[in-house]
Amino acid sequence: MNRILSQDEIDALLSSVSKGKSYDSIETDTRKAVTVYDFKHPDRISKEQIRSMRTIHENFARLLATFLSTNMRALVDVNVISIDQVTYSEYTMSLSMPSSLYLLKFQDIEGKAVVEISPQLLLFIVDRLLGGSGETEIEVREITLIEQNIVQRIINNLITTLNEVWSQVFPLNAAFDSFETDPQFVQIARSSETIAIIFFEVKVRGAVYPMNIGFPYFVLEPILQKLSSQTFFTTTRKIGEEEVKMLEDRLKATTVDVSAVFDETSIRVKDFLSLRKDDIIQLDKDLKEELVIKVGNRTKMFGLPGKSGRKMAVRVTRRLSEDEKLSIEP
Repeated sequence: MNRILSQDEIDALLSSVSKGKSYDSIETDTRKAVTVYDFKHPDRISKEQIRSMRTIHENFARLLATFLSTNMRALVDVNVISIDQVTYSEYTMSLSMPSSLYLLKFQDIEGKAVVEISPQLLLFIVDRLLGGSGETEIEVREITLIEQNIVQRIINNLITTLNEVWSQVFPLNAAFDSFETDPQFVQIARSSETIAIIFFEVKVRGAVYPMNIGFPYFVLEPILQKLSSQTFFTTTRKIGEEEVKMLEDRLKATTVDVSAVFDETSIRVKDFLSLRKDDIIQLDKDLKEELVIKVGNRTKMFGLPGKSGRKMAVRVTRRLSEDEKLSIEP
């Protein structure tokens, strides 16, 4: 049954028509919130997949840090900084010159990945592997062929570790392909192709060195579904008995500098210049007092001087106490 309009309603309708308004449809704001999308930087990898990749490479960073610390006889810390998606042209433009670029190929996946390591870090590793202190400031330069061969064992272990952490999700079966110093000669993807970059920082001896691993999108494409699967669980790598024994053997074979400090004294420059053979410098320490024993440049123990056969020796009497650690400069 049709509703009959009242006179007031009819007057209101006629008034609205005269003002140019229409009641045939009700105006409503049905626009949805607009999300800005940058076609130059497409996010082809979801946030969930990025989180999974971050977890994988955090495990990689921990294992690599342990290996580097053992081989360089120095505390090394490797951390994941971020994971970004950029075009390949932007990535190559951001690379320094000279660079140290290691290309990786895969057994069952088409395409290649790239690992960029700071040349200064590689030169530091070369110095430590050859017995140097690593304390000299290193100038950035190209890595020579001999230096590449020296660090190749480190690179091979890096690739093995990368395969190991990725095996939880997909067997990469990555292998070393080639080494380049000029980014212009590295063309693993089209300029407009998206590439996922995992940025690392390597901390050693107070210095921070950059490192990154780049995977083109078409390399990750067959793996992404497994990265976003709810059945993906990260597992902690357990160290076997053989690896523990290997680490113990390496630590036992490591040489450290040990020195016993008898005493220190001060003399005038005039007396120092007049010193001759068989002159005697008097010390304040008694022969029966304990000597300071240093490992490297850190005070660790105390001991008494003596002889072992025909050689001078020091017998360790005690370790440095906690209170002494605070008062004695390490």
